[in-house]
Amino acid sequence: MRFKGSETYVATDDLMLAVNAAITLQRPLLIKGEPGTGKTKLAEEVATAIGLPLLEWHIKSTTKAQQ
Repeated sequence: MRFKGSETYVATDDLMLAVNAAITLQRPLLIKGEPGTGKTKLAEEVATAIGLPLLEWHIKSTTKAQQ
């Protein structure tokens, strides 16, 4: 299972390396960025590419680590 981007999402080489490293190591990948930069779209495309469901949990400034 490797992420190579898709027809609707063009990923940079560095981004594909980070995503594939996280998949290989079975570790989470924290994606940060301004609203509208494609973070959710990336998650959707990776989930589709590797054939797993996407579990969404929206983090807010009031979210606590215990949650």
